[in-house]
Amino acid sequence: MKNKFSVLMSIYKKEKKEYLELAINSIYNQTLKPDEVVLVEDGKLPKELEEMVIKLEKKYDNLKVVRFEKNRGLGPALNDGIKECKYEYIARMDTDDICKQNRFEEQIKYLSENPNVDVVGSNMIEYDSDMNKVVSKKMVPMNHDEIEKYIKKRNPMNHPTVVYKKTKVLESNGYENYPYFEDYYLWAKMIKNGCVFHNIQKDLYDFRAGSSMIKRRGGKHYLPCIRKLERGLLNLKIINKKEYYINLLVRSICALIPTKIRELLYRKALRN
Repeated sequence: MKNKFSVLMSIYKKEKKEYLELAINSIYNQTLKPDEVVLVEDGKLPKELEEMVIKLEKKYDNLKVVRFEKNRGLGPALNDGIKECKYEYIARMDTDDICKQNRFEEQIKYLSENPNVDVVGSNMIEYDSDMNKVVSKKMVPMNHDEIEKYIKKRNPMNHPTVVYKKTKVLESNGYENYPYFEDYYLWAKMIKNGCVFHNIQKDLYDFRAGSSMIKRRGGKHYLPCIRKLERGLLNLKIINKKEYYINLLVRSICALIPTKIRELLYRKALRN
């Protein structure tokens, strides 16, 4: 008997109904289908988007929708969603992306064959907003030792590609209030708690990036979020004082440079 698993997603009012439909359909078009999909509505949705959710809810028997009237952000929404998931293995996914057809088969097989691993992710292909053009490939380190080193400077996991163990996430107190970096801080806590990480070196996920993603990762509003993350990593002893100040300087400069230059930096220096 295969290991049962849940898929966890969160949606809010700015999502497009067409993107959601493509994302959900890619989940059910897998070579290994999920035993349940938990979709958290993070706040009230516009009429057309809610109608699409209802349509998909009727189409797929094991799609469970958890509705909240108030928008609270990704971290709290996912925390509530984790509690609603029945199974130990939980696969994350965003509501505007597409899973490669063999994604779950590859990841669940890996976890079954490596029971010591608590979180498994993968590389992903980044597309423009319309999913017509490949803009980059985001590769992440493979084994746990590499991931432990990498987390000192950059996020070592592609968040929407991961499958993690529910108990291990809950033992680490789940997602916390680290805007833009909720997942990054969670990985840091889990590593400190002795969890083992791995990234399959295959492109199992198509990510809808576009220029809006780069724009969100800059500006003065981004600086307090950077400081909070680096302080959190320092307090966890993931980084030392010297690394803290270097990271703070580098990330702050990247946040304050013009969007076009930052986009070029992401594409040329931080991607493949």
